[in-house]
Amino acid sequence: MTFKRASSSLVASWTRTAAFAALIAFGAVSAQAQDQQPAPAAAPTAPTAPSIEQPDWEKVCGTVNEKQECHISRKRLAATGQPIAQFLVIERDDKKLLQVAVPPVALIQPGIQIKIDDGESTGVKYVVCTPGECLALGEINEEFIAKLKRGGNVVITMLNPQGKPVNFDINLVGFTAIYDGPGMDPEEAQARQQKLEDELKRKADEARQKLMQLQQQQSSTQ
Repeated sequence: MTFKRASSSLVASWTRTAAFAALIAFGAVSAQAQDQQPAPAAAPTAPTAPSIEQPDWEKVCGTVNEKQECHISRKRLAATGQPIAQFLVIERDDKKLLQVAVPPVALIQPGIQIKIDDGESTGVKYVVCTPGECLALGEINEEFIAKLKRGGNVVITMLNPQGKPVNFDINLVGFTAIYDGPGMDPEEAQARQQKLEDELKRKADEARQKLMQLQQQQSSTQ
């Protein structure tokens, strides 16, 4: 079985998260407008949105054009359980590539910035944007991999249409073990992915219900 350019499940989910991504993109404008309004005398504390468990790192290896290729990746999920970003290391022969997927509301020209812990940011340019996603792709080296192995967190920063930064954090815990370990067969990974998606859908339904309840509670206190 051969790899596709990017995870098909991620691409499919991207379309379903377009509305959520738009909220991220234009949230800064709404917040700025609210800041210009006089604050109420006794504003109630807004309930905290429920968090969701993030998926682990995974490594999938297979044959592409008669050559071995491995993908090491981790997704960032929204509170609804749907993916909003993906950090993917591709090992292809002696090349190492970094592919990052973000919502399709990115400001294209500057690309994205990748920062590992307190290190310097690395710029990666977009190669394609579709109604479902924006993909950035760049070549990396062993030094970058070593930083990922030593790191605790990597932050993906994109700019929304207003030029405001939007961050997606990816925890690096477990990266080294997965990177150095054996990869899953693509068919095994596909079956695992389907099981994960079914579980995420269940959790997403629960998260939506909780969010609706929180919104109703907040409305009733105003």
